[in-house]
Formats: sequence, C-alpha cells, structure tokens
Amino acid sequence: MTNTMKYRKDFIDYILYNYDFDDRIAVWILNFIKSHPDISSNIHFQDDQEIERHLKVASSGQGPTLMLEKGNTITVDGEVIFHELNMNQDEPLLLTFRLGYEDNRYEQIKELESSLDEELMALSRTAVLSQIDEALDRKDHDRFIKLTDYLQKTNR
Repeated sequence: MTNTMKYRKDFIDYILYNYDFDDRIAVWILNFIKSHPDISSNIHFQDDQEIERHLKVASSGQGPTLMLEKGNTITVDGEVIFHELNMNQDEPLLLTFRLGYEDNRYEQIKELESSLDEELMALSRTAVLSQIDEALDRKDHDRFIKLTDYLQKTNR
C-alpha cells in the first residue's frame, strides 16, 4: 500500500471513529471506499483540480448525510451512490466532509494533499525537462515538439 493510500485510509478511519452520522449508510460507504484500493487511490480531499464526481459527507446535524454530485446530477440516495462508486472505481472522486466545526486533522490532510500534488507536479516537470534534453541530444525534432507542447499546456 502506498503512503498516499495509507494516509487516506487512516483519515477515513479517523472520521469514522470520531464522528457520528445520521444515516448509517454513510459509515458503510466510507468503509467501502477505504477497503477498495482502486477507489481509495482515486479519492482527493483537496479541491484543487477539476474532478467531475464530488461526494459530500456530513456528520450528524450538518445537512444531508450523503450527497453525490456528478456533472449536472445530484443524488442523496445511498444505494445509487454505492453503485456509482462501485461501477466507476478508477475515476477521480473529490471527498469532502461537513463536520460542524473546524477539524485540525481535516485541514492538515487537505494541506498535505495539496503539497503532495505540488511535489508530484515538480517531479513531472523535471522528468519532462529531462526528456526534452534527451530529444535535443538525439536531434529528435518530433519528440521535442510534443514534449514542449505538453510542458506549455501543463504550465498554466
């Protein structure tokens, strides 16, 4: 299990242990998410990228316990949400929590995820620059053009 998956699963365990939910299906769905590697490897807690699927989970008294937004569709039906998660395990999922008060651990996990994303982007950029250098050394014009185009598109 990667460190990224471990911190995600540990955080979901923390939420399950420390918060109550009006709908027990929320507990079941959170356990389902953390027990499926494909799903847990594709969840995000920080909304810093365009993710089409957004699962909102609210602790007791904070509104609908579960709400899934996908495109223009919103559902609060736990069974529909389960089927969506199960059928599309490899799609990114933004998972946010309404907890009733500011939870320092939740803020830390979002900050950690944001910094990990920044590190990955820096590593990716370094790898692309290295490949551009190799393309120049080999005088591979087509590869150089493709890589520089990619670099320009990802540097927004």
